[in-house]
Amino acid sequence: MKKKILSIVCLILIGGLSTLYFASCDKDTNCYVQITVVDEETHLPVQGVFVKIDINSSAVNAEGYTDVLGQYTTSFTAPAIFNVSAEYETGYDETYTQDLFYCYRKGNNTIRLKEGDTVYSTINLESEIHRDYRN
Repeated sequence: MKKKILSIVCLILIGGLSTLYFASCDKDTNCYVQITVVDEETHLPVQGVFVKIDINSSAVNAEGYTDVLGQYTTSFTAPAIFNVSAEYETGYDETYTQDLFYCYRKGNNTIRLKEGDTVYSTINLESEIHRDYRN
């Protein structure tokens, strides 16, 4: 009788430990990011915004353009804290001189990624137009 009870307890323990072991193998450890860029004034999503995600400005970790919903989605293999910048080209301007100025609107944010989670972040695209001299 004791052997039968001991056998049942052992089977339950082995079954429970096996379940925990194999369940942990399926765990998704990637870090997912969904950036949504919206207009600061209208709060509507903006398509075609260039999004850059980096830890410091010298090493870009991911970059791309927002879709029709104003979203850019990507994933990383490890958690980290990232800077996110968005830049939307509005055209070129020759108003003040004959020189060409690149005109754009921008926005930025910081995100903290967590293992196995999706981080949702919204960037407000400033209404102010910035100008940089470009050749």
